[in-house]
Amino acid sequence: MPLLVAACGTPGSDPGAARDATPEPTQASTPASPPDPSGQAYAPGTMPDLVGLGSAEAGRLLGALELGSEWSTVAVRCEARPGTVVRQAPAAGSVLTDHTVVRLRTATLDLEAFRGPCEAEELGPVTGADAVLARKLYRFAADPSVGAPFVAGEVWTGIEDGLASTTVGAAERTDLAAWQLDAEYAERGGPFSALDVLASSGGYYELHRGIVGTCPGGNAKAPAGLAGLRAISLTVPEDAIDSCLQWWGVTVFLDHDQIRGVALRLGSP
Repeated sequence: MPLLVAACGTPGSDPGAARDATPEPTQASTPASPPDPSGQAYAPGTMPDLVGLGSAEAGRLLGALELGSEWSTVAVRCEARPGTVVRQAPAAGSVLTDHTVVRLRTATLDLEAFRGPCEAEELGPVTGADAVLARKLYRFAADPSVGAPFVAGEVWTGIEDGLASTTVGAAERTDLAAWQLDAEYAERGGPFSALDVLASSGGYYELHRGIVGTCPGGNAKAPAGLAGLRAISLTVPEDAIDSCLQWWGVTVFLDHDQIRGVALRLGSP
């Protein structure tokens, strides 16, 4: 699963090395301070506290301050949700200048080292029984040994409405490799796995009823064999992204509240 990292200026999607050097503040003229979307008060011309903000929200604030930025990622477990700022330099309260470059690290899960599950959060807008079912699928994605409410027979998994697909039998479900799809998709090379995407969320996702259309094309079609089934969709939270390239969605097709199909959607430029 590719790590979300941003290049100089705005959050992006290519991995990069962390930088430790922090520029020394000078006494040059300081940029004006716009309202802080985190709700925190800070003195004009000083660095706001970005730790804990989603990368998109932090990027918008830095853009309003007209500051350059360099982004990298750091692997975490459950101490911080993926996609949020966990380290910043200069520190909050530091004097800003026109030449300040802000260096940020955002959290990500290294699925080879840790899959979770972290505690799932109730972000809505859907709650209740569907939220419980979605949490069970997320926990299964992180740790297949815990099981999930699948139908008795084969489960379909694929990309969108069937760009690539396979079926996973009951005996194979705990094998993460059985859920992988080898394809070219969304300007990326495979393999792809809806389970990997869910696990990397750390339990931080939004839940919607129905099929959420792929960003930016809006494809909301069901695979032919699953058309007519009730669907719910887990998607990346809006505050964690600022472009379609960072968007993801996993649609779950339900047959009498049991999972018959899992479709992956990834955003593209």
